Amino acid sequence: MTRQQAVTVVPAPLEIVDRRLRDVGDWGQFLVGLERVVETSFGRYTFTLKDGTTTRDVDVAVVAHPGEHRTVWQALAGPRFDGELRLAAVDAQRTRVTLSLTADPSGFLAGLSDFIRSPQTAAALGLQRIEGMVCGSRTKH
Repeated sequence: MTRQQAVTVVPAPLEIVDRRLRDVGDWGQFLVGLERVVETSFGRYTFTLKDGTTTRDVDVAVVAHPGEHRTVWQALAGPRFDGELRLAAVDAQRTRVTLSLTADPSGFLAGLSDFIRSPQTAAALGLQRIEGMVCGSRTKH
């Protein structure tokens, strides 16, 4: 099993970061290898993951915990593909974002070996994308 965790501070208020990351359909903008998200029913999605030349669909359950500013997801079958996105206000203008990923070696993260062996994990790369996604959206408001 591969576990990764990364933390960053985004220069945006908690409410803005939370609102921007609430839409699971936008997660392909920051989760490395997530090509497409299709909602299949309430809280259930099919994630299309691309790992080099291999593409596979993973059915996941996504559960938001709004009071905790936390969202978790878990593969419903097959190789493990779980994650957690946790937000916390640092102050009125900054938000700490923690991204945790867990996958079976035969699953999604194993195919991202270039990322895993590099100093920047898939989780760390995802957080860099989150910062760009959130800060880029602030200029549109």
